[in-house]
Amino acid sequence: MHTQHPFRPRTFRLPGLLAAVAALTLASTAVLAQSAQSGPYLGATIGRPDWHADSVGGVSGDSSGTAYKIYGGYRINPNFALELGAVRLGRLSGPLGDAKANGYSLDAVGLLPLSAQWSALGSLGVGRMKTSAGGLDDTGTAPKFGLGAQYQLNSSTALRGEWERYRLDAFGAKSNVDTVSVGAQFSF
Repeated sequence: MHTQHPFRPRTFRLPGLLAAVAALTLASTAVLAQSAQSGPYLGATIGRPDWHADSVGGVSGDSSGTAYKIYGGYRINPNFALELGAVRLGRLSGPLGDAKANGYSLDAVGLLPLSAQWSALGSLGVGRMKTSAGGLDDTGTAPKFGLGAQYQLNSSTALRGEWERYRLDAFGAKSNVDTVSVGAQFSF
């Protein structure tokens, strides 16, 4: 019979300790994943635009203003969601005026869990954008895509950072507008 010395602290075996830590980690991951598995959500992001165009509708200049997106989505499963958003892409400001773009987007969003709280995300969609420049408007439908990361604060709130590229098709030319933004998302 083996007896432990009364003054010697009990040592834990490494495999048992690792198993306990792994079980706690999996349990916390399952709780967060279960809460974020499916259902509707709303969110908003705000950021900076970067217009990649020498001229849009006769207007040339520098990117300015604020880009934002207000969106609603439905998470079909832990790895896939659909989102519908209202978008403003800031403006291209120059001495002859401003070019602006606003519209709507529909995206398929893929999510890749990296840990219990972190997920990488990618989006592919289409935008219906109205571009205004020099007192004229032009509306076009064009592809868009994005990459980002999401941090799950709790079962109903997440923080999102993303880069998105919108392809504008206006005034007989195609130009890209990139946005880098941060925001929050609320599930219910």
